[in-house]
Order: sequence, then C-alpha cells, then structure tokens
Amino acid sequence: MDMIASSGNNEVARALVEKFLHPRMTSEHVNSGGGACMSPRIQSLLPGRRFAGRALTVRTLPGFTRRTIEALSLASAGDVLVVDAGGRSELSVWGSMVHWNASRNKLRAVVIDGMVRDLLEIQTQADPLPLFACGRAPAIAGFGTPSVGAIGETVICGGVSVSNGDLMFGDDDGLTVVPWAKAGEVLDLAMRNIDFDDKERAWIESGRSVYDLLVMLSGKDGTQYKERKFRWAAQASIDPLLD
Repeated sequence: MDMIASSGNNEVARALVEKFLHPRMTSEHVNSGGGACMSPRIQSLLPGRRFAGRALTVRTLPGFTRRTIEALSLASAGDVLVVDAGGRSELSVWGSMVHWNASRNKLRAVVIDGMVRDLLEIQTQADPLPLFACGRAPAIAGFGTPSVGAIGETVICGGVSVSNGDLMFGDDDGLTVVPWAKAGEVLDLAMRNIDFDDKERAWIESGRSVYDLLVMLSGKDGTQYKERKFRWAAQASIDPLLD
C-alpha cells in the first residue's frame, strides 16, 4: 500500500527527488529556491547525514507510539516519516527497534517534532538512516488506542505545514519542506544557486573578495542583487557585469 499520493508517474517523481541529492545541495539552497525552513528545535541527532524524500505524515500525542509504528508498517522505500508529536516533552515516540526497522525498510529519514530514546543504541546500528528530533527522553506513555493521532493528514511539524507527499530535505543545518507541486520549480532555482556558488568560488580564486562581489552585484543603489546575481552567474566569464 502506497500511502503517498504521487503526482504523475512514480519514476518521474523518484527521479525528481534524486536530483535534490546533488552533492553540493544544502538546506540553504533548497530554502533559497522557495522551500520553508522548519524550526531549529528539530536537530539532526546523527550528524553527517543528509537526505531528500517525500513525506509520510503522522500525528500523535507525546509518548504514544501506535501511530509512528503503524506508519512505519505502511511506508515505502524512499519515504520520510514526518511526525507531529507535540514538540519538547518528557516522553518519547521513537526508539532503536523501530529505527532499525525503518533502516531495513530503506526509508530516507525520520523527522519528529518530539522526542526519541535509545540514541546510544541507534548510533551503534550499521548505517542508521538520518534522524531529526527535538531531543531525547527515556519514557513513553504507551502504545495508545486507535483513536490517538492520524496518518496521511496535513500536520504542523517544526512550525511548518507538511502535507503527505511533500518533499523534505535535511542536513546538519536543518530541515526544509517543499510542497510537491513546487518541487520542480524549487529544484531549478536551487541548482541556479549552486551554479552561482561555483562562479563565486572562481571569482575568489581570481584574487577578488566576497565583499567586492556583493558590492558589484548590488548595483548602484544597492537593491539589485538577486537579478544581477543570476545574470552574472549565467554569463561565460567571471568579469563584473556592465551596468
């Protein structure tokens, strides 16, 4: 059962997601392209890992694990579990066994606006998938009844609205959410920003400074940066733009 409603061909959707794993892609690039940043209260608990994938949304109460475990049973390879679990709490909704299960099932990541436990054990697992959460707490409230929470509904996670199937990107800097309908547009602009970064590196290697570049791109009145930035990145040389 595929819980994520895809737009068009599944292979096309997967190919689009993979393009977000360009080796130079960062959360800043995705945000600059039009993605929305989640609250920094949700941090990577396994630094050095990044991911891109489509959200399978989950809502639960602090400490109740039924919905996260059920969502894991419904998830497909490549999905990202995005869990609204009520933020910081003394109760966790995720632990080592389900994380190991998620890694075996080839999910892309787990993102929890809430707490996790067993982090030391998770860290010792072979190649655990990326895990983002508000922190750690050892206790749980219990499995929970079928009336607690939901799967596949739009949730608020890290202060941002996330719908089932939205694109998620995460690295050590944080998390960015892209509505699936905008994923292609955001990718295009993010890649243009990467091209600009490459051009900026060449500018610095030529002996110029970042400050000189910013002054040049801001224009005479200091307000033209964005338009001039991409025009300069698209020209063949690193020479300053002619006004």
